Amino acid sequence: MLGGPRVAGAEALTLDAALVRAMQSNVELAAARADLVAARGRLEQASVLAANPVVTSSGTNHRIARETNIDAAVSLGQELQVGGQRGLRMAAARFDVEHAEALRADHERLVAGEVRRAFAGLVAAERRQVVAAEVAAQSRRVAGIAVTRLAQGDVGRLDVDLARLDQTKAEGDAAAAVTDMERATARLAVALGAGPDETFALVAPEDAPHAIPAEADVIDHALATRPDLRAARAERARLDGEADLTRRVGLIPNPTIRGFYSHENGDETLVGGEISVPLPVFDRQGGAELDLRGQAASAAAAVVRLERQIPRDVHLALARHRTAEATWARRRRDANVAPAARATLERALSAGLLGLSDVLVQQDRLRDARRADVDAWLDLREAEADVVEAVGENPW
Repeated sequence: MLGGPRVAGAEALTLDAALVRAMQSNVELAAARADLVAARGRLEQASVLAANPVVTSSGTNHRIARETNIDAAVSLGQELQVGGQRGLRMAAARFDVEHAEALRADHERLVAGEVRRAFAGLVAAERRQVVAAEVAAQSRRVAGIAVTRLAQGDVGRLDVDLARLDQTKAEGDAAAAVTDMERATARLAVALGAGPDETFALVAPEDAPHAIPAEADVIDHALATRPDLRAARAERARLDGEADLTRRVGLIPNPTIRGFYSHENGDETLVGGEISVPLPVFDRQGGAELDLRGQAASAAAAVVRLERQIPRDVHLALARHRTAEATWARRRRDANVAPAARATLERALSAGLLGLSDVLVQQDRLRDARRADVDAWLDLREAEADVVEAVGENPW
């Protein structure tokens, strides 16, 4: 079943196509992918030596007892990373990449959930607009019949006034439905990364509700796959690794070795080497380590929070899905009741078998039933989006 009337010049768009497009065009995902590239660059940088070699050269001109000598020297020095500092730096950088990858996946999870809801919201808005337009047309017909019957003396002025009030309300609802559809279109456009003038012709088949697996299995699956939980764990590990590296640098400073060659006093040649080690007299890394340990503790608390929150998210999403599925099933069983009742009401109205007051009451009930059908469909689709988002991926 189509989601609503086709828009001229708009390409047909299914939910699957919308999800693919969002993964390619959503600006938040583009930023998350850029952060991942940056993290990979930091990993590459962490694998190199801490410092470049240092080459030093010198020359002097001096005189000794009427004799002029030119002295020349050259040396090469290199700082060495000791105590496993390079390994710790690379391990922290790997967790940084893992964190960035998980954040990108979590953005994809949230964007996909928003696309599913926005897509369903626009379909529902289009259907509500169709209903509102039909209701407004019906209200105009009833108001016209009321005026005709008033001229014939079959009804009183009150019936005509009530019919006109009903027409005014129906036309106001129709105008509001157009605004709601524009709002729903804008929401989907933002989720897809579409331009401000782009329109959509949505295709929304009436798929049967999905069968949900056992709740315990879904919760286990969510705890294993939710990318925000993976991101929190990776961030905790990265910060612990950074703190370990900071402590190691403070306790075991990096030595620098240097080799030199010099030619002095005209015929004296010197070749040698030296090693210099900074003395860790002052603790210059203690504050930085405490800062990192505190951040790691905060990340650990986020892990615990998510481990407790995710089962509740899944439970709530499944509960909503069960309720929405039951409501939708009841609406589908009675799908033919409202059209039949509306046709009967139209015939009774045309034949003058019902008073206008009765017609207005029954007509309002039928309108509520049609709106409730749309609301039940939307609630089910949003509940399905909640389940997928709570689990972290499609559990079906």
